Amino acid sequence: MDAYERSEAGLDPDPIRFYTTPVVVRLLVALSGGAQHTHHLAAVTGCRWSETEQALGDLQRRWMVVHEAWSYRLTRSGYFLANRLLTCAARLFRALYSKPGFSLPPMPLVVEGVLDDIGHLTTPCYREALQNPGDAGDEMKEWMISRGYISEADGSLLLTRTGEAYLTFLDRCGRAIATIERFNSFFESHSLSGIPDFAIKDIGDLMSSGLVLYLPTNSEQGFGYFLNIVGEAGSLHGVSTYSLPHIAEAIWKRVIAGAGVELIIAPELAEPLRQEEFVGRGRDAAAFPNFRLFVSTVPITVGLTVTDRALSLGLYLADGTYDTVHDLVSRAPEAVQWGERLFQYYKEQAVPIEDFFRDRENTAGTRQ
Repeated sequence: MDAYERSEAGLDPDPIRFYTTPVVVRLLVALSGGAQHTHHLAAVTGCRWSETEQALGDLQRRWMVVHEAWSYRLTRSGYFLANRLLTCAARLFRALYSKPGFSLPPMPLVVEGVLDDIGHLTTPCYREALQNPGDAGDEMKEWMISRGYISEADGSLLLTRTGEAYLTFLDRCGRAIATIERFNSFFESHSLSGIPDFAIKDIGDLMSSGLVLYLPTNSEQGFGYFLNIVGEAGSLHGVSTYSLPHIAEAIWKRVIAGAGVELIIAPELAEPLRQEEFVGRGRDAAAFPNFRLFVSTVPITVGLTVTDRALSLGLYLADGTYDTVHDLVSRAPEAVQWGERLFQYYKEQAVPIEDFFRDRENTAGTRQ
């Protein structure tokens, strides 16, 4: 077997409840500013030291913080999770309190402004009531009406703007937290710099992905899982900074079969790819209108393949080298759509390879 899926096990099935407890949220706010001395963290939570110590221990066990000497700091995954949680909290605060002249207060005040109700709504019974207010018990309905989450009109209970804001927070934030926790080691060892904000915001769309670890016995066998995705594709969109002959061959077979293929490559790959895969092999790309090749005008920070059926996402390691061993792979529609949006982002900032070579030749001629 040349590839297998690995998932992180032993995590809380409802992690958003843990991360939205007052002590944990306050710790994440403080640690987002950098490493903090232990006695400072004991003060900022407003809780007993035993409760703060327990929360720090739980965060350590989840690989979100590390203890060094007399201080604590967030891990790479911890920064990612804290950023998503606090960004969602800011968005919720803005939805609840925005008015003409509104400006977002400092993050500690933002968190305190939404913390109490979040604590209630992350419990299963309250969340179910918010999702289906008509099925809630009388006491729960009265509480939600009193908090302005639902209103009654013509005998029906409907979510208010406030209720919709909280429900959106629970969905987006919960999915993001679950994704980061599940792939903690992947995000810890890889770089997310350069990935556009919209893709980070919707990272929860990758929640149902699997982490594929390629274990090659040789270079061709090592990508069996990926080649299966390519081989079944009815359409294929890709973004890459490198090319391997057997992968290029598999993609070309899909082109010949009539699949719509669009590839975006880094500038330094354009000439080697043209010489090795087209000139050197006698392939005429112009004979296949279903095939288009583009050159990116912005740095490529991912390895992305999106087909009509699947997504495969690779990232650069923290040291700046591309990881050819690990990919996040998913067949979930929301993950495929996430990948397609990311592809379109790169396509909007790319030029057809014909234009790339023409511009390069014109530039060279001008210099002469």
